[in-house]
Amino acid sequence: MTARLRRRPTWQIVGVVVALLALCGWSSVAPVASADTAVTFRGSGWGHGVGMSQWGARGMAAGGANAGQILTHYYSGTSLSTSPSPSIRVLLGTSTSFTMSPSSPATFAPVGAAAGTVTAAASGSSIVLSGALSAVVPGPVSVAPSGAPLRLSPPGYRYNRGTLVLVPTGTGTIQAVLQITMQEYLYGLGEMPSSWPAAALQAQAIAARTYAQKKVATAAGRGTYDIVGGLPDQSYIAYEKEAGSMGAQWVAAVDATDAQVVTYGGGLIDAVYSASSGGSTENSEVVWVSAVPYLRGVPDDADLLGGNPNASWTRTYTGSQLGAWFGLGQVTSVQILGPLGVSGRVDRSTIRLVGSGGTRDVTGTQFRSTVNANAPSAQLMSTKFVVDGQAPATPGPPPPPNTLPWGELSLARAEGSKVVVLGHAYDPEGDPRVRITSTMGRDVAVREVVASGGNFGAAWTGSKGTRSICVTVLDNPTGQGVSLGCRSVTVK
Repeated sequence: MTARLRRRPTWQIVGVVVALLALCGWSSVAPVASADTAVTFRGSGWGHGVGMSQWGARGMAAGGANAGQILTHYYSGTSLSTSPSPSIRVLLGTSTSFTMSPSSPATFAPVGAAAGTVTAAASGSSIVLSGALSAVVPGPVSVAPSGAPLRLSPPGYRYNRGTLVLVPTGTGTIQAVLQITMQEYLYGLGEMPSSWPAAALQAQAIAARTYAQKKVATAAGRGTYDIVGGLPDQSYIAYEKEAGSMGAQWVAAVDATDAQVVTYGGGLIDAVYSASSGGSTENSEVVWVSAVPYLRGVPDDADLLGGNPNASWTRTYTGSQLGAWFGLGQVTSVQILGPLGVSGRVDRSTIRLVGSGGTRDVTGTQFRSTVNANAPSAQLMSTKFVVDGQAPATPGPPPPPNTLPWGELSLARAEGSKVVVLGHAYDPEGDPRVRITSTMGRDVAVREVVASGGNFGAAWTGSKGTRSICVTVLDNPTGQGVSLGCRSVTVK
């Protein structure tokens, strides 16, 4: 029988240490610092949770539901209709320069054809072409891939459909806009794994078509593009989707649903969707502003099936981390006071943080935004969470819209020498102004943009170095500022 060592009680060990220090001439012992608090959040879902859940669509399809049944489950009171599909203009990126590498000769109108790499750089209202072609063109320049993949960097994807149009902005940058048919645009959407059941893919194709088609109708020919091929719109990866594993299965789903859209009262809906609802979707006014009749929270048990990695998750942060992020010293308590949305989400809830430096109340949206900005590798995947060990607040009807604006800083990063900031901002009294402050050493630059449809964005060329990007949404009509948080961005 193996002998077991007996652990000496902690109080005895401390007593021995004190006695030894006394023998060495020490008259007192500094108190041992208390252990840092740990706060654990238990959550479910990934994303805003309004409209269709992609994992839920997968679960429903695996259970035998067809695309129409999936869509009418998530979009209350809607119908499937057919509608002629317009062409669409997709913003692929804005940069001081783009590099194009065709796999076979491509036509660069009005200059000529080239088989090698061509770089387009901004020069005022002109475009300077170099490499396999050399010319200065007032712009725009149209590039036809001729059916063979052409790689565009940034963003680094390959494009084999439509016409790429390079549009000088006159402010030192170029917009890369792809003009393409709606069906060909959908072929390149990277929103759902191509290996998923056919009914789920078809539901995704119809929802994505509806979303994009409404964007075209809203733009109505204004500006240079209809939709962004990434945040805050849809993930467009072009030829990479078709060429990927089982890409043909996704293309088949798009073809099988040609011209199908989701309508409510005869009009196109805002067919929003997210990765995972966590078991229940949410009412639109809890997450955003307006109560939309077809965006009602519904039970979503199918979302929790099929190995969904975000069906449940935990995140743990120390009291020191939370205190630093919220300016409270060391946080000792986090309380969710409610009210909750119908799904249990905390977007409009009051979250109270108690720390050594005081107490602070923030909304659930603000709490998640601040945490995610400071913990990029351990983010809160959704606002559907509880504090471990605390009795959850009781779900109830959503509160009335806030009188102050709110939102989320979704992205702040460097793309080459360009600084890009994207996010969401809402105000019950109308589209709010958003103030973006960039601070690097003694240099401070302030930009203001107006949110449109709940989205805002800004991009500019930045000098090398690390700057702090802070975003504030301004109330209508008082101008009172509500912070959406800060990010550090480094231009190399």
